[in-house]
Amino acid sequence: MQELADAGARVYALSYDEADALKDFQQAYGTTYKLLSDPDSMVIRHFGLLNTLIAEDDHPWFGIPYPGTYVLDAEGVITHKFFENNLAVRVGPEQLVRAVCGESISVEAIEQVAPTEANARVYLDGDNLPACVQRDLVADLTVPPGRHVYASPAPEGTVAVTLELDANPRIVKRELIRPPSEPHSLGASGEEFQVHHDRVRLRLPVTINGGLTVDNDSPAVTLSGILKWQTCDDEVCDIPASERFELSIPVEGPIMPSFMGPDDQDSPEPNAGKHFQRMIERRQG
Repeated sequence: MQELADAGARVYALSYDEADALKDFQQAYGTTYKLLSDPDSMVIRHFGLLNTLIAEDDHPWFGIPYPGTYVLDAEGVITHKFFENNLAVRVGPEQLVRAVCGESISVEAIEQVAPTEANARVYLDGDNLPACVQRDLVADLTVPPGRHVYASPAPEGTVAVTLELDANPRIVKRELIRPPSEPHSLGASGEEFQVHHDRVRLRLPVTINGGLTVDNDSPAVTLSGILKWQTCDDEVCDIPASERFELSIPVEGPIMPSFMGPDDQDSPEPNAGKHFQRMIERRQG
């Protein structure tokens, strides 16, 4: 959380659980951010987060929010929304820092010596890949001065810069995030295409497949694939280039609370069953 604090952001978790349930959760897992109790779902409704797929008279979980993350500015205006189709997956802290800072910290300073060839680097934005946390696989490509690479879609017969991840049943990937491109006109023909100059950064959000985490206790996962590009100037294009990568990324296991099971004094949340029973009674009453 220090990176978010340095960016001037504060972290809050909003829940429809009662305050004493959140206190037990905080003590069990040592959370350092603030937990906000909204038992009547007033704030949840105000922000449009109420899960309307649960009927009010059908389930004690009525009142829960859709699982996701909002980024608000100092005036309380929502600037970013992060939601996944897996209720266990949450946006990673690196992605939140970029949202808070408006991507201003995402690209390092360009080297003083201008490259004569395109230089590529692929890495994970983070030290590891915890279960249920989404992080970005990042590809940086430095384009030589006076040259460009094509954005997607590229003109016929050319190759757009792209990042491809090899299939891996332990990894769930999202849509590739591309930086804004700019128009470029060819001097001879006047044709205009979308291109990238200087420094290009592609981001591919990835997360561990939670369905396999329990059965596979490997301490690392392999992210492999290929980065493709083709550099051009106004006269000619180089032969399409590519660079394969293979990263061994440490994996952190999930922390699964005992939501509905009987109370167990050896469990991290020994009062979980009691809190769930009270929630049922509250909804039925």
